[in-house]
Amino acid sequence: MQSFLNLNSTSNEIIVSNENSLAIKLLENKKKFSIIIGPEKSGKSILAKKFSKLYGLNIVNDVTKNLNFQNSTFLDMNELPLNNDYFFHFIQYFIANNIGLTIFTSSDFFKNEIKSLAIPDTLSRLKSFNIAHIDDPKDDLLFKLIEKFLMYKSISVSKDIIQATMGYINRTYKEAFIASETINHLLYNNNHNINLSLIRQHYE
Repeated sequence: MQSFLNLNSTSNEIIVSNENSLAIKLLENKKKFSIIIGPEKSGKSILAKKFSKLYGLNIVNDVTKNLNFQNSTFLDMNELPLNNDYFFHFIQYFIANNIGLTIFTSSDFFKNEIKSLAIPDTLSRLKSFNIAHIDDPKDDLLFKLIEKFLMYKSISVSKDIIQATMGYINRTYKEAFIASETINHLLYNNNHNINLSLIRQHYE
């Protein structure tokens, strides 16, 4: 069952689902060293903001060479510099000083094309972390994502329109966002009217 996790403002809502349940559980368990790996627009930054506020932690968005951290930290960074020495030293600083580090990223270093570019010692350190993946959305979540993105624009359309749009897109978070933009564009160009024919014409 899916529910809305209220993050204090409409723009920060995230849908709790089977796709992200393991990531949320890992964050709730407050492990000292954790990594959340998820696709673009899968809600990683929203989770980082929610749990950093809940636990009173700082978020950084880049790997700094000035290593003077004293408290547990969240690193929210889509593309990790896995082939740079300074990233290894960044990770090692937290481990050696027993300071908590949670990383939110799209860099799935379990994939061969990414793993082959990484410094082996960096990979070794990362694999010692507790790791949870956010999976690509299945149909039910995809529908709710499109609906949610439209809601942010104060747009409401029939279920048939969303379902028809889903027939033309891949099951990714980014595609759900683009689909909402497409529906908004079609509404704007057609005097706020939309129908199944317009959806078909656009995608076909």
